[in-house]
Amino acid sequence: MYRTSDLYFAAYLRVAEVPLKGVEREGNRVFFLFEDPGGSTIRELKDQYFMDQAKVRALSYSQAVKAMKALIFSGSP
Repeated sequence: MYRTSDLYFAAYLRVAEVPLKGVEREGNRVFFLFEDPGGSTIRELKDQYFMDQAKVRALSYSQAVKAMKALIFSGSP
């Protein structure tokens, strides 16, 4: 299981088709929980994202950001 509180990185993982398993709350923080497919998949995606080398469809990314924001308030995947 991989978790992140970074909304925009979580949206990127969704567009990259990493399965979202749920949302977890700790006080005021929200964490997005993703299935870790093993190997170096998450690490490679993270490296691409933070090195500004990730390529995703702009409209899909925008829709994923909106969906992840909705999850923050609804609390379900």
